[in-house]
Amino acid sequence: MIPSLLRPRRFYQPFRFSESRPFTLRLFTFTLLLTHLSPRLFSTTSGCAAPSLKSVMESAAESRIIFVTCPNEELALKLSRGLLQEKLVACVKIIPKVTSLYWWEGKIEESADQLLMIKTLEKHVAEITDYVNKNHDYTVPEVLSVKVDGGNESYLKWIKDSVKP
Repeated sequence: MIPSLLRPRRFYQPFRFSESRPFTLRLFTFTLLLTHLSPRLFSTTSGCAAPSLKSVMESAAESRIIFVTCPNEELALKLSRGLLQEKLVACVKIIPKVTSLYWWEGKIEESADQLLMIKTLEKHVAEITDYVNKNHDYTVPEVLSVKVDGGNESYLKWIKDSVKP
């Protein structure tokens, strides 16, 4: 004979305890059922292992990704190294061979660029923009800041710890 808990039930039948079982067995079965349905209720590491959603959101809120295009690798490396030496950024990724199409002086232009993907904090965006404007070859360099709304808490902390306060 198959115990009643292991027998397949139809989805519309509510879970019922058999009155013939001793109370301790019914309590154990109920606890087992709750543990299966909601393991966080019985977790021994609640709040210890993973960061809270609130802390991730707070760290992400001050993090920024800035995009800058450069006409060549030489300028891309010069800007990247300068920003890193000034401790304005935690990391710069240079993405080669980006084709840019854009309006300039009333006509459509096309150029081969290097794209800088810069990781920093909100408080450094103005300084980075000034640095790029002073050291870039373009008359109007691209500097676009994008807010980060989530991510790996450890990585977001690393960004914060890597830049100047």
